[in-house]
Amino acid sequence: MQFTNLTRAEEIGANCYLLESGKSRVLLDAGMHPREVGSLATPDFSLLEGRGFDAMVLTHAHQDHVGCLPLAMRQAPGAPVYMTEATSGLSEVMLHNSVNVMMRQREEVGAPDLPLFSHREIENAMDRWEVVRLGGKFALGEDITGEFFDAGHILGSTGILLRAEGKRVFYTGDVNFEDQTLMRGAKFPAEDIDVLIMETTRGDSPVPEGMTRKTEEERFIRTLQGALDAGGPVLIPVFALGKTQELLALLYESKKSGALRGGFGLYVGGLSAKITAVTDRLRGSAPRGHGDLKLAECLPMEVVGGRDIAQLPVLPRTVYAISSGMMTENTLSNVLAPKILENPAAHCMFVGYSDPKSPAGRLRAAREGEEVSLDPRRRPVRRRCKLDEFTLSAHATRGGLLDYVKRVQPKKLVLVHGDPPAVAWFAREVPKVSPQTEVVIPAPGVPVEV
Repeated sequence: MQFTNLTRAEEIGANCYLLESGKSRVLLDAGMHPREVGSLATPDFSLLEGRGFDAMVLTHAHQDHVGCLPLAMRQAPGAPVYMTEATSGLSEVMLHNSVNVMMRQREEVGAPDLPLFSHREIENAMDRWEVVRLGGKFALGEDITGEFFDAGHILGSTGILLRAEGKRVFYTGDVNFEDQTLMRGAKFPAEDIDVLIMETTRGDSPVPEGMTRKTEEERFIRTLQGALDAGGPVLIPVFALGKTQELLALLYESKKSGALRGGFGLYVGGLSAKITAVTDRLRGSAPRGHGDLKLAECLPMEVVGGRDIAQLPVLPRTVYAISSGMMTENTLSNVLAPKILENPAAHCMFVGYSDPKSPAGRLRAAREGEEVSLDPRRRPVRRRCKLDEFTLSAHATRGGLLDYVKRVQPKKLVLVHGDPPAVAWFAREVPKVSPQTEVVIPAPGVPVEV
């Protein structure tokens, strides 16, 4: 059995992996890199050597896992793509939005090869999407079967158990073992796993002693209450899928309990509103807290689109919970940021991961009064606002992942989906809790025998 990493670098980018067993070839995810443009943002499909694959598995609908799905499907005409119902509904929205983004990029950066696929291609590709329930077993080729398990990351996210050659291979996808406000913690198998393919996103992020999800939520609400009481605007850069819906649920829960007091304005982005509507429609399709809650109706909110963001007034006692979470150029949070960051009465609150090389990463590293470049085409912004960071991640802590390895005791552990320091931390720590486990760090493009 062979595993090949089709990403172009050891990082959190265009996640895509090939597993080969006997005559069967299965593709795991097909993401698009959030910082690159054009072909550099795609997995290296040339590594398939024109042989395609028998089937594909999509673990969830985040861009770094689904963004190149139509391109992957070109490599294997007729091959089915397996996913949950929620992932199907959310992926449709995310992929159509991706086409719109690429069409804008074509003009802005002069990239004639964009868009990489069309709206029509997405519609045609959906005919080959196969919806599978959690726990349902399905064939992925002559020699391999699959079974989905709830990953607790976002609505519809899964890990997949692959059975082949008398062995059991488990791919975590993106996972969270802790309960969030909406999503319940992952329910993963721990028995008889021969090969574990595991994400490592937070491997370089130690959890401070005594910090829990609950204490971070409480600290976030206290800080937000203070910012609103001070009368300033609040910018919360969030991912449109997952983080926005978790934030809406947390604000609703805090208002209902009295932890968050007084009225405030609330703006969300257009893509966030679309995804929230799909999340409401599919809220019974996956394990979820507040199962009956319709997020689009839980709080008074305004929706702002890309054409309006530059003219949007910045108002006191108003929360701007807009994407992207990494403040990528041309996104709502990036365009609005200068009006807020240069305001000493304002507050910027980060609630999840930011690539250190992204605009959000640069801002988080900047001291008060320091200039930050958020977009090379605009003047730098001097950070005068207050800035706070909170760990409300949808990814498992490194301790949680290490505990899972300890319970599973796999014969081989393949480390993926992490920056080099994160991967290196697991490579050092795993032998201490699972000494019989062989740790594999798959170099991009190099097949590994597993």
